[in-house]
Amino acid sequence: MSTPSFVADFDSATGLVRSLGSALRREPYLRLGRSRLMAGAVHATRTLPERTRSAIFSRAGAGEAIAPDALPAVEPEAFCRWVTDQYDRGGAPAVAIGSSNGAVTHLCAAMGIPWLPQTFLVPVRRRANPDDCIGDVRLADAACEALLAAHPELAIHQMHDPNQDRLMVRHIAYFRMKMRALTRAYRQFLLRTLAPGGTILVVDTDLHWPVTRRGPRHVYQQGAVGGLTPEEYVVGSPRVDRFLSEQRAGIHEWHFPPVTEWVTEAEWGYESALTADIRAFATQHGYRIAHLRLDSPDSMGPVVADLYRDWYATTGPPSARLLVETFICTEPGWALATRTVPLWLTFATEPALDGFSHYLSENPAFNEIAITLFAHGVRSAGYAAADRWLEAARQHGMQVTLADVDPQKWPSDFATLARYADALHELAPRGGYPEPLSVADAAVEVTRLGSTRGVEWVTE
Repeated sequence: MSTPSFVADFDSATGLVRSLGSALRREPYLRLGRSRLMAGAVHATRTLPERTRSAIFSRAGAGEAIAPDALPAVEPEAFCRWVTDQYDRGGAPAVAIGSSNGAVTHLCAAMGIPWLPQTFLVPVRRRANPDDCIGDVRLADAACEALLAAHPELAIHQMHDPNQDRLMVRHIAYFRMKMRALTRAYRQFLLRTLAPGGTILVVDTDLHWPVTRRGPRHVYQQGAVGGLTPEEYVVGSPRVDRFLSEQRAGIHEWHFPPVTEWVTEAEWGYESALTADIRAFATQHGYRIAHLRLDSPDSMGPVVADLYRDWYATTGPPSARLLVETFICTEPGWALATRTVPLWLTFATEPALDGFSHYLSENPAFNEIAITLFAHGVRSAGYAAADRWLEAARQHGMQVTLADVDPQKWPSDFATLARYADALHELAPRGGYPEPLSVADAAVEVTRLGSTRGVEWVTE
């Protein structure tokens, strides 16, 4: 089943579902799920000037957007059917559901279980100055009201990030849909996929962000997770001032609508209203419930990396290769089939680079590192340049490879999006897959490794 026309291919939910589905089917995951023809076109952009590459990237994103008045036609069931179609095995001991998180998809791949996202992105067409943070607040008020009236199970988190998403927001507005109840497609999938007495693993990222309330189930979010803090979007900072000066924006800080409250973050946070429906469903059908609670999207990365390292060591020689992934440039099947330890990070930003360096200082046994860098197209405030990732690894005496990234062209080296998985496969051939990690063992290991890292596994 193709992605529904209203859903963005470049979103965390779609990208991570595709890569996990490939891993569970034990198939190579190539080109972010794109066709070979599309991959060839993206790869060809490497020969173009940066300004032309950026314009193509921006307009390609706009090509996935729908008109504002088409929002009422968004159908959560269609998205959920597409998600469940990515998985084809039954009798799973568990199914995860909730927050997007690349490290969690690696944990699911290790256990051999699917993950169902709570959130999906609907890009809406518009054309605007990226620093106009108020112009699109009322972009689709009537359409949002109609959509929410038809779907009481939905909440809308409209978000605007003029920093990291700068190229995209020239042409699209981001509307993230959060499901507050299980859809029919998800219920049917759980019934046919979960083994009797199996576990529903709720992935709950406790991340909140400043918003302006637009309605009972509709908020407008100021900025997004990346290289800046929430406060810097709202009140500015020297980094924001410097970035806006580099962009010749003519302003020193952004002017968003007044903040009314902090709520669940649009892309990575978990909307807890879903839990009550999951609990009622599990009780009705005799399933167990466990909660994987994270205090931030990046807190899970080192926990899963250590879990893989220790897991591999119980079945053979310790792994000496580390795969560092950013955003949706992931390949969990390759990590499993090459006995590579995965360390997932949200984006290639200063905080993520600090976390990477800290992890290397605690784990000096790796001698080979491969890094994927998602190309978002702009030298945004708080981003970490490609050569700094190389330098961080070399400072620890490790051999490092950027997975088909041209450091001189990144972060507008969009060819890497089509080539990073091929580069990984060329780096090391796939071997056999290990036997899946049991859910019980995964719970023990996450509990042991996550206790000091803001991660906990709680079984009801």
